Amino acid sequence: MKTIEELIKELKLNPEQSEVVKNYFEDLVVELLESLKQDNLQNFEETISSIRKS
Repeated sequence: MKTIEELIKELKLNPEQSEVVKNYFEDLVVELLESLKQDNLQNFEETISSIRKS
């Protein structure tokens, strides 16, 4: 797997393009982490709820 920096070098991006690409990937990672966080919270809440019902 390539790092963002390796991708930027390979594509020979200028500084402005590099910044756009970095921001894009950072935003994607943040979205993914937020989604995982929400899924985990929901799973915990469902598990706690099911235990309390027992």
